[in-house]
Amino acid sequence: MESSLAAAPPDEHESKEEAPGTAGDRMSGADSSLGGGAKSCEISDSKEENSSKSEGGEASSSLADKVTLIMATSPVKSNPSTALLEYTMRTIRVYCEGISDIKKIIVCDGYTLDTEKGEGAARKGRRISTQKAEDYKEYIKRIHNLCESGNENFSRTSVLVLKKLHGFGLAMQQALEHVKTEYVFVAQHDRVFVEKATALAPLVKVLDHDKKVNYIGYLTHRQINYRHRMTAQHGLKIPTTMSQGLELCPLIHFLDSMHIARTSFWEYMFKTGTIKIRDFPEHTFGNVQRWDCVKNGMQQAFEKYGTYLLWDGKCVVKHVNGRTFLDKNQRLAKGYPASKELDNLIAALEEEDKKSTTTGEPSSV
Repeated sequence: MESSLAAAPPDEHESKEEAPGTAGDRMSGADSSLGGGAKSCEISDSKEENSSKSEGGEASSSLADKVTLIMATSPVKSNPSTALLEYTMRTIRVYCEGISDIKKIIVCDGYTLDTEKGEGAARKGRRISTQKAEDYKEYIKRIHNLCESGNENFSRTSVLVLKKLHGFGLAMQQALEHVKTEYVFVAQHDRVFVEKATALAPLVKVLDHDKKVNYIGYLTHRQINYRHRMTAQHGLKIPTTMSQGLELCPLIHFLDSMHIARTSFWEYMFKTGTIKIRDFPEHTFGNVQRWDCVKNGMQQAFEKYGTYLLWDGKCVVKHVNGRTFLDKNQRLAKGYPASKELDNLIAALEEEDKKSTTTGEPSSV
């Protein structure tokens, strides 16, 4: 299975589309070229990290035993402000019931200074200045403070700081070394929920009872016409299927966007050898997967992936571009107009948050 996957050439025309997955054996340690294990990173726990009990009682305790959230972050334009990360974490708490009950890991990727060159360095344009590095260090310090201050959006959250540049894919690999649960909920600092999403428990129920499912992704606007696009581009007819009362659509191209997956599936992806330093898995593994399904057909190829979209017609996830994002004060300082779309999203979030809590503070985004 792995050899045929690794041998498949990537799709040259589609680098950011849909995706599927499959289970594999547990991997040990990080890439030795990155320093490996504890030498390449430091992890600190929040005050609540060891607690698995909550007001949710038995059901939430069960989720805490089964799922860990990994949030990936890296240097962005708005550092040292934590407004983007705070907003993202808040949308996850407010719009996805059950997230508050589970352990979370924020993995902070390393970086390459603009004076560095050679193997492992970021490509030109992605290296950061000494000042930006200082801003990023301050950003990480503020994340620690959020985790230790009792902020409800960062409850049960640990911070994993990587000392070298990894990229999203290999940063995930480092974080997975600290995951002891069967499932992992994967998030990125600039992928947010924009409305109420299917709760965590029903998704876990699918994974518990349907072993052919390894990955369930939430819909974005890019995927709403996914089935028609796959027919038009590849001649594939992709019927949906029901599992534990949820409608799922087979996804032929793994996506990094908000999803829950078997921890073993992520480990399987690393074993294929398709994910290298600086890679996003959807650009490498995802393209290989798509080629496999197109070349060999859904019936023969898809089963080993088992990746699905939650096909409920609700586009609940949005990309807020971290490379260009600035918080409210930063925009004012530069004389930029307010972002009406973001302001509307924040207003809706705060209104939804008021329904469940009276302690929420106005957003600084």
